Amino acid sequence: MGNRPDKKQTKSLLKRTKELDNWIKTAIDAQKEEVAQLRRGADLFVNEKYKAELDAMDVDMLAQGKQGIRVSNLKSAGIRSMYQLSQMSRTQIEAVEGIGAQGAEKIFELTKEIARNTREKMSVRIDTDNPSKADDTLVSALYLLILHEDQRGFLRTLYEQHHKTLTKELAKAQTACSGFSWFFASKQEREQSLAAVDALRLRLDGQFGDSRYVEAYEQVSRADITQCYAHFRENAAKYYAALETYCKHLTVAETKQAGLPEELVQSIEAVELDLAGLKATLRSYQTFGVKYAVHQKRTLLGDEMGLGKTIQAIATIIALKAAGKHHFMVVCPASVLINWCREIQKFSDLEVTKIHGADEDALLHWRENGDVAVTTYESISRFSLPEKFTFDYLVVDEAHYVKNPEAQRTVAMKKLLQKAEGVLYMSGTPLVNRVDEMCFLVQCLQPQIAARLEQVKNISTAEQFRSELSPVYLRRVREDVLKELPDLIEKEQWCQLGTAEKQIYREAVQSGNLMAIRQVSWQVDDLKDSSKAMRLVEICQTAKEQGRKIIVFSFFRNTLEKVRTLLGQCCSETICGDISPARRQEIVDQFNQAEPGAVLVSQVQAGGTGLNIQAASVVVFCEPQLTPAIENQAVARAYRMGQTRDVMVHRLLADETVDERMLEILSGKQKEFDSFADDSMIGDIQMKAEENSAWIKKLVAEEQQRIS
Repeated sequence: MGNRPDKKQTKSLLKRTKELDNWIKTAIDAQKEEVAQLRRGADLFVNEKYKAELDAMDVDMLAQGKQGIRVSNLKSAGIRSMYQLSQMSRTQIEAVEGIGAQGAEKIFELTKEIARNTREKMSVRIDTDNPSKADDTLVSALYLLILHEDQRGFLRTLYEQHHKTLTKELAKAQTACSGFSWFFASKQEREQSLAAVDALRLRLDGQFGDSRYVEAYEQVSRADITQCYAHFRENAAKYYAALETYCKHLTVAETKQAGLPEELVQSIEAVELDLAGLKATLRSYQTFGVKYAVHQKRTLLGDEMGLGKTIQAIATIIALKAAGKHHFMVVCPASVLINWCREIQKFSDLEVTKIHGADEDALLHWRENGDVAVTTYESISRFSLPEKFTFDYLVVDEAHYVKNPEAQRTVAMKKLLQKAEGVLYMSGTPLVNRVDEMCFLVQCLQPQIAARLEQVKNISTAEQFRSELSPVYLRRVREDVLKELPDLIEKEQWCQLGTAEKQIYREAVQSGNLMAIRQVSWQVDDLKDSSKAMRLVEICQTAKEQGRKIIVFSFFRNTLEKVRTLLGQCCSETICGDISPARRQEIVDQFNQAEPGAVLVSQVQAGGTGLNIQAASVVVFCEPQLTPAIENQAVARAYRMGQTRDVMVHRLLADETVDERMLEILSGKQKEFDSFADDSMIGDIQMKAEENSAWIKKLVAEEQQRIS
C-alpha cells in the first residue's frame, strides 16, 4: 500500500488545480458580459453622436421647406437646435408663443423626419484624433472583447481537454487530503488517490498549469486607453467587423445588395458557409460576396478598391475546401505575387505553392498535394497541365489584364478557364474602356449571359442592363458599405512658377515632349528654386506635426530621386518598376513601423496597385496623371478598409501650365468613368488607351500656342 503524500502539499495542489479550472471557465463565460458591455458602449456612442449632429443643426433648416414655419418664434423661445426640438412633444411646441396647433404639427412631423434621416445616415466612425468619452468607452470595450476572444479559442480547447478528467481526478485525490478518509480507504482506493495526485501534478507541470495564459488574459483587462487606441489603429478593420458582428442593430454598413433581384439575393443569402478555417472576421457585405461567388460559381467581383476583394477570394477558397474541394489556383500580376502568398498564409492554414515561370516541379507538387497554387499572367503561358487534369477553383486578380481577346495571356487564360470548375474574376476597374470589353469578360465566365448582353447593350436602360449582369457581376462602392471610413479630403496645391522654372518649362513646351512638359517645376537644378518642392516640404512638415505619414507619388523616377534628396532620411527606398515584389513589401513593412513624418516614395505605376498602406494618411501627387484610374488606384493604397484617419490628398499643380488643362481633362474622364462603371454601365464611352492618343497631341499643341 502506497505512502500517503504530504497533506499540505496535496491540498495546495488540489486548490491550484480547482482555481485554474474555475478561472478558465469564468474567462470563457465572461464573453457574454463583454458583449453586453460592448453593446452598452455602442449605444452610448451612437446616441452621443446622434445628439451632437442634431445639436449642430440650426432650426433655420425648417424654413427651407417653405411651409410657413415661424422659425423666429422658436428662436425667441430659446429653441435654436434641432436636438432641442426633437426632445419636445407637439403640446410643448404648440405652447411656444406665436406657434399655433397647425404650425406645431408641421414642426413636429418635420423634426421627426429630420431626426430619423439623421440616425439612418449616421456612420459609426471612431474618432482617433479628437476622441470623446464615448469613443474611449467603445474602443475599450472592443479591445477587451477582441483580444479576449483571440485568447478564448485557446482557453476553450484547454477546458475541453482537461475539465472532465480533471474533475474525476480531484474527487479521487481528495482521499489523500484527509487522514480519516485515508485510514478507512481500501488499498485500491488509496492507489487510485495516489495516481490522481500524480496525474494532477503532471497536469500542473504541463500546458494546463502554465500561468502565462492567465497573465496574458489579465494583462488585456489592465490595458489603458492609449494601448487600446494603438491596437485599434493597427487593426481597425477587425474592430469594425466585430462591431458589425455583435451590434447589428447599429447598421454599421449598408447590407442591401443594390442592383440584384430580390429573388437572387434571397437564394444567395440562404447559402451556408463553413469558414472555420478563416483567420479573420468578414464584414456582412464580404460574407455576401463569398456566398455570391460560391452560389454563382463563375463570377466577376468588381468591388471598388480597398473593400477587401482578396480576403473574399481567400474565404471563398476556404468555404469550398470545407465542402470537399481541394485544388485552387490564383493568377495575378507579378507585382502582387508575394502579397497573395503572404495574405493566404496570414488568413488561413492552406498550403501555398508559388509557381513562377515554367516551374514544373512546383506545378507537379501542387497537382499532387492540392491547396492553393499562386502564379502570374506571364507564367500561365509557359506551363501546361495534363489534358485530363482539372481543378476546383480559379481566382483571377486584376482580370482586366485579360480583356483583349488577341493577347497571348488572354489566350492562355481561356485554356485555363476550361480546366476550372469555378472561377472568380476580380477587378476594381473592369469597365475602363467600353461595354464590349465587359461583354468579353462575361463571355469567358458565362457565355449565355454575354449573349443576352450583346442583344440589349445598346437599347436597355441602366436598370435592365444591371439586372442582366446580376448573375455574374457584383460591385459595391466604399460609400455604400464602409460607413465608418474617415473623410477623403482632396486639395489642389497651386504653385506660382519662378523665373528659373518658367524658362525651363518654356523650353520643354517648345520641344513638344510631353514627358518633359509634365515635369514642370521639378527640372530645376537647385530644388530651392522649385515651387512644387518647397510646397512639398511644407506639406510633409505639417503632416509630421500632426503625427501622420506620407506617400509621395510621381510617374517620373528622376522626380522621386529629387524628392528623396529634398526630404533626406525620412524617405524610404524608392518603389519603382525594377524593384522586386518581395522588396516592395519589405519597404512597406519598414514604412509601417516608422515614426510619424516618414515618407514612402513611389512611382505611381509600381506602388499604385497591390499594396496596403493604411499607415499613411497623406498622399501627394507630384504631377497630374494621365487617367483618373491611375490616381484612384494610388489613393486606394491608403484610403481603404482599416484606415482610421482622414486621408489628405494633395495634388501639386503649377499655375499657368499644362497642369491646368490636364486637370480639366481628367475631371471629365472621371465623370465619364463614374457614370459608366457605377450608374449606367451602358453606352460606348470610348475611353481608349492613352498611348499616342489624339488628345495628348492636341494638348501639347495648345500649350505651345498659349505660351507663344
